[in-house]
This record gives sequence, structure tokens and C-alpha cells, in this order.
Amino acid sequence: MYKILGADQKEYGPISADAVRQWITEGRVTGQTSAQAEGSAEWKPLSQFAEFAPAFAAKGAAPSLQPPVAPGALPPALGSKPEKGLAITSMVLGIMSFVGCSILTGIPAIITGHIALNRTRKSPQQFGGGGPAVAGLVLGYASLALLPILAGLLLPALAKAKAKAQQITCVSYMKSIGFAARIWSNDHGEKFPPDFQSMSNELATPKVLVCPGDGSRTKAMDWSTFSPGNVSYEYLEPGIAEKGAEQTIVFRCPIHGSIGLGDGSVQMGNQRLGRRGK
Repeated sequence: MYKILGADQKEYGPISADAVRQWITEGRVTGQTSAQAEGSAEWKPLSQFAEFAPAFAAKGAAPSLQPPVAPGALPPALGSKPEKGLAITSMVLGIMSFVGCSILTGIPAIITGHIALNRTRKSPQQFGGGGPAVAGLVLGYASLALLPILAGLLLPALAKAKAKAQQITCVSYMKSIGFAARIWSNDHGEKFPPDFQSMSNELATPKVLVCPGDGSRTKAMDWSTFSPGNVSYEYLEPGIAEKGAEQTIVFRCPIHGSIGLGDGSVQMGNQRLGRRGK
């Protein structure tokens, strides 16, 4: 077994004679590279070891497959260029997880960080990157710790946005109902229909009769399966004369408090309450 003295004056090894011969063949070490045989305290150039003479002779006769290595240069196999890829990957994933607070990159950052750090501890000369691995671990764990906080901040905002979208859709449904009622009135003596079922020809689908915010009602897919249980909206003035009822509340949504007037317009619940306060 032998030890090799690198250009940074650090000792690498012990390695076998066959490994030394392989490095000689590959041009990773030269005759001037200092080495020490096992059991000896003397350092001397590899060219002075008789057991490696055939390898140097063969190296001199064969065409070089790699660029020449400077005398005393550190053999790549001994870690002159530590493999930091996994550690850097952990750090990048950690940054992504922390910025986006994403579990999709946080957990991989932790896993790769642990593997990279374990490799570095076992073989620091071959696997470097302890710093990036630690950074990846810290950022990965931090992103997981922030997930509950972020969820607590975002969920109320998402719920509010969903409720607002449902209210806007509800107003759109009520406008469709009011328009259908006025069309029916034009063909039936200027009076509104007696019930929702009567507007089956004017309403393209009974689905609009269920408010988006009403989780207790099921939408009817078509009029053949429609029943009073498939309606969320209240019909307050069935059969009323259209003339003179322009500002009369004809339809009402019990979920959002929105109202549909006889002229076909719809007011959101918050708008109506604001007007009353004036």
C-alpha cells in the first residue's frame, strides 16, 4: 500500500500498487509525484520505485489519452475536484422550497442534503460541499415549518375570494331568471309566471335555479328531472303584473341576500343594505 503526496501537501491514501499503476497509465501522477510505501518513513518520487518502472515505461511508449498532469498534481480520484453536485442540488432545492414554501421541493432538499452531508463526513476528500448541504437542510426544514403559517394566512383569503366569486355567479343566475320571467310575461298578458317550472321554455337550463353557494341543493340536469327541491331562490311575487312592478322585489337569494326586481335588474345583498343605510 502507498500514500501519495498531493500538490497541496496533503497525504492521500493508502492506495494499492495497482491503483498507482492505473493512475500512471491515465497520466494522473508522474514520476516526480512523491509517494511513501507502507512501513517506510521515506518520501520519494514514484520514478524511484522499481515496481512502477514498467508502468512508466509503458506510459512513455503509449500515446497519451489525456492531457499531461503537472508534476506533483493531486490525482483526481483522490478528490482534487470534490464531487459537490448532490450538495449543490440540496441547496438549490432548499432555496426554491423556502421562497415558494413548497413541500414538493422542501422534502427532496432535506433528503439530498442528508445524503450529501453523510458522504462528506465519510469521505471529505472525495465529496465536498458540506456547506451547501447544510444550507439545503436548513432551508428545507424551514420551508416545512412555514407551511402551517402560510396555510393559516392563505386559507381565509382563498375562502373569501371563493365566496365573492359565488356571489357574482349568483347575481348572473338571478339576471337569467328575471330575463326569462319577463319574456314569459310578454307572451302571457304581461304577468309573471306562476312558478319556476312554467319558465322551462325561457330558461335554457334549470341549473341556474340553484345558487352556487347553496350546498344543500342539487342542480337538476334538465327540466325532465326538475322538482321544487332543485331551487334555491325564493319567488316572492308569482303571477304579479309586470307593469308597475319595476321596483318590486320578485326574486330573492336566501344565501347571499341578493334581490331581483321586476325590471330584471339584480342587486347584491351588500348593495341593498348600503342603500337602506342612506
